[in-house]
Amino acid sequence: MNFFKKLLTPPPANRGTFYPFAVKCKRCGEIIHGQVNVNNEPSAEYDENDKPYFVCRKVLVGNQLCFQRIEVIFKFNESRGLLDREITGGEFVEA
Repeated sequence: MNFFKKLLTPPPANRGTFYPFAVKCKRCGEIIHGQVNVNNEPSAEYDENDKPYFVCRKVLVGNQLCFQRIEVIFKFNESRGLLDREITGGEFVEA
């Protein structure tokens, strides 16, 4: 029985590859938590000097009845450090 349980249980996520964040909805005030897998989700783009950076866009909707869409855009450097972040429909709060 333990053998099958081990097969069906996914391995724990490596927390070092995730960028956690939290936003507050402008309409209802709900706090929504999210995360970006910085190794898989961002797409490569290039600046005017052909230097690469990575961009990830997410749209969040809370669990309450508000259904306000909150769009976040994160910009990461080559080593996956955060360069910039933008939000529409809410505001960033401490995770």
